[in-house]
Amino acid sequence: MKPDKYRSKTAVRALLSLLFLTLVILFVLVLLPLIPPTEEQLSSSTALLEYDTCYEIHIDGKPVFFLSDYDNWTTSRLSVSEDDMPYNTQTVTGIWTRRTFTPLCHGRLLAKGTDPSLWEQEENVQIRQTFNQQLPVLRQRILTLRKRIDELHYFLRVHDVSDEGYNTVADYETTARKELTDAQTIVGILSDSTRTDKMQVRLIQRYTLLQNDSSGNWHRIPCRILEMDATRHTCLVQSSKRQKATHSQAVYDNTLSESYRLHADSLLFSQQDTTNATVPYKEAHYQGETNHQWIPQGHGILSSHDGRIYDGMWNDGKRNGFGILLNSDGAVRIGEWADDVYQGERPTYTTEHIYGIDISRYQHDIGKKHYAIDWGKIRITHLGSKSKKRVSGAVDYPVSFCYIKSTEGTTITNKYYANDYAAARRHGIRCGAYHFFSTRTSGIQQAQHFIKNTQFKEGDLPPVLDVEPSAALIKEMGGTDVMLNRIQVWMKAVEKHTGVKPILYVSQNFLNKYLSEATNIKENYQVWIARYGEYKPDVKLAIWQLSPDGRVSGIHGEVDINIFNGYRDRFEEFLEKNCITN
Repeated sequence: MKPDKYRSKTAVRALLSLLFLTLVILFVLVLLPLIPPTEEQLSSSTALLEYDTCYEIHIDGKPVFFLSDYDNWTTSRLSVSEDDMPYNTQTVTGIWTRRTFTPLCHGRLLAKGTDPSLWEQEENVQIRQTFNQQLPVLRQRILTLRKRIDELHYFLRVHDVSDEGYNTVADYETTARKELTDAQTIVGILSDSTRTDKMQVRLIQRYTLLQNDSSGNWHRIPCRILEMDATRHTCLVQSSKRQKATHSQAVYDNTLSESYRLHADSLLFSQQDTTNATVPYKEAHYQGETNHQWIPQGHGILSSHDGRIYDGMWNDGKRNGFGILLNSDGAVRIGEWADDVYQGERPTYTTEHIYGIDISRYQHDIGKKHYAIDWGKIRITHLGSKSKKRVSGAVDYPVSFCYIKSTEGTTITNKYYANDYAAARRHGIRCGAYHFFSTRTSGIQQAQHFIKNTQFKEGDLPPVLDVEPSAALIKEMGGTDVMLNRIQVWMKAVEKHTGVKPILYVSQNFLNKYLSEATNIKENYQVWIARYGEYKPDVKLAIWQLSPDGRVSGIHGEVDINIFNGYRDRFEEFLEKNCITN
């Protein structure tokens, strides 16, 4: 048995050890939180969060509609359904945190936030003022949505599911139609003063933790809100897994260390910079693939604060490849981009498209030699070489329609017109005639010459006026106004005689330069555009002449190749509505 003296020393040592342990614990719990974290610790404590907000407008506690942005109704997403709440999403930096007497993190994060009770306390007078200011904005937005729907619907009418972007465009049209319906409903609600007098605004917030694994894949972990700090505009949240990320640190939420507060806040309120100088819109929100520097790379959607949306491919922060741009004025651009510049729609040529040709005496007389057309062998075998073309399969397409030159000016006729017209009809090819416009004679004289020398039979395609004068010839004839007047005179005279509206054949450059202000012509007549490039003309059109150097079996030499703007169902609709009837 050990002596009492030894036992006493042991007790003293135990007491001293306990005291030391107590001091260590006190240091950890009380003193350690007073030490500001180092730069390295702060850097290791950060995490990415998605911060979603939505504003609920309610009457007597019942929601009537929702907004993603209360201050900017020009671009705020709207909804009248709780099942489709339009959250506004930001990517913010959260900080893994622990507290003085609870040193374990347990998945808690400090993040940017707003006290929702502040919105519920907003006076009704302020709410009514906001609604009165935003009502005209919402009415203008309805007009924009209608234009956007028209543009998207036009694309869907002339394309099918095999075309790139078709399904995405269909989704955007569905979204725009719903948004239009909701906006009209909200205008009705805001126009009723008996309802706006009872309205209140409620802010709804939610957080999602973004974590990537060892393979670089991102995972979304929901978080719950623990408490709000109205003074600092922060929110304490906790991940559903109640665990912080591996290899990260948690820092103390130290209310006594102002230096830490300032440093933490600078990290807390910083966002991932995806609006770098190369991105086309400033103050925009990007969702999608990025490179290691958070610059858009691959597929992504950029939504700007002025209402523009680009959904498509990116390369080093620039739009490259196929994309869809919805402009803030309702206009839509769908097609290929290169280094942030819109190129146009690049079709893929298949057997499903509707192809046609246009011919004149130059398909018969080449140099001093004369060639006949073998209409029994007519078939497109090459789409021309003036530009690259994306072709699926071999080029071996039937000719579904044919335009034949009939006249030019007031004296010239195509001596092969009548025979070619009769032969094409015998072989089941839809035919039409065109007149080559002259700057030297009046529109009515040219129309009379065309009518006199052209056949118009049941089922024929609508007549065409081919207009392609040089700038010098336009100036010589008296200028643009004189030319446009003669075009309209010809079109009206031929329409009166045939009973159908003629089609205007021009180049896209001509249309952009001379017809941009001639809305009466653009609105009243369909156009046939000549553009010998890789991309489809950037206008609404009936027919596109895509090359002047195609090849057709049965015809010697080069032939103009055309493609109808749409597939079989729309071509049948075009024939039914536009062809000549007796």
